[in-house]
Amino acid sequence: MLSIDRLKLTADQWETYQTINSFLTQAKEALTTKDFQQAINLAQKAHVLSDELSNVVR
Repeated sequence: MLSIDRLKLTADQWETYQTINSFLTQAKEALTTKDFQQAINLAQKAHVLSDELSNVVR
């Protein structure tokens, strides 16, 4: 994810940012339990949202 100035995000963008971080945290937790498919799914969701957010913030 690109470096994003969180202070410049709108409320909706901030919510998306938090969701991305939540997905990444959950993906890391899935890795610790060796649930690799769940980790992949969560990481992909985070990736899609981060792409969308970075396109809007530019």
